[in-house]
Amino acid sequence: MELSKTAINKIGNTIRNSSRITEYDDALRALNVWRELHGAAMDYYYDKCNGLAERIDGNNIIVAQRLKRLPTIIGKLKRFKNMRLSSMQDIAGVRMIVSDMKQLKLVERHIRRWDSLIKVSDYISEPKESGYRGKHFVFEKDGMLVEVQLRTQIQHLWATAVETTDVFRGATLKEKNDGTYWHDFFCQVSAIFAIVERTKVVAIYDKLSLGEICEKLEDNMHNNKIGAQVASFALIEPIIDDKKKRGAYYAVVTLDFREKKASVAGYMESEYHLAFEDYRRQEQENLAHRQVVLVAVSQIKKIREAYPNYFMDLGKFLGIIDFILEKNKEKR
Repeated sequence: MELSKTAINKIGNTIRNSSRITEYDDALRALNVWRELHGAAMDYYYDKCNGLAERIDGNNIIVAQRLKRLPTIIGKLKRFKNMRLSSMQDIAGVRMIVSDMKQLKLVERHIRRWDSLIKVSDYISEPKESGYRGKHFVFEKDGMLVEVQLRTQIQHLWATAVETTDVFRGATLKEKNDGTYWHDFFCQVSAIFAIVERTKVVAIYDKLSLGEICEKLEDNMHNNKIGAQVASFALIEPIIDDKKKRGAYYAVVTLDFREKKASVAGYMESEYHLAFEDYRRQEQENLAHRQVVLVAVSQIKKIREAYPNYFMDLGKFLGIIDFILEKNKEKR
């Protein structure tokens, strides 16, 4: 299926504005086709990222890919009235998670040399208001945009903790300040992590010392019992125990956050269309308490590291916070 940019943008405008059910459904089907077509371009950059990871530090750099969820694409079209579907840069995403800032800078130097780089967003030098930090590189291949995200491990833990909290609260901290103690919590943790990594601190806390921010975080966590709430965001049972799934290339991960259970369906590299159809079918069920995502990782057993938010696995995130707060107390 070949689509001009004009046709693609018309699909987006119909989804954003149409009140006619038949017209909307036709546009939704076309959007699904457009989304699936990103698979080849996404695989191309996934392979490049994997190759780079193997050359630099194959044991410790995690590479994963994912197609953006349909509800997220629709939500973005409706939030940003002037956004053109053809220029939505993160329908296809590849993520590299590196050990630390030294390794991130090394990886970045290589990525910047790749052909067809059209945009770089540096949220480490200038963190988002939410506290989000990371670097995004947008490439174009065969008319498709692919976003390569580069994060350190603690930047990644922070970002996935936000997504997990959003799932349970039904909120969008990732997108905007909702004026709650949760926003303050994640900004405080982001600031502390930035100081530890010796990078720019989110604007609201950039004039405070590490000790001062730690005290604010301690008070916030104590007053609102944040630690206990975050600890409760955990799955009841582990999921990747099937040896057959461990050799898979693609995975459809389904999370039921009402039951606190997740499941994984594994597919081989040649079964991309089958994986996408499973993903699309489960999305269409549109159950409020369930979330589904199509991802690929070098080894399926690494999914938990790459996407802890889909497993409600925030133990490591809390552990780092506790360690930093204890170290700060020792210095008082």
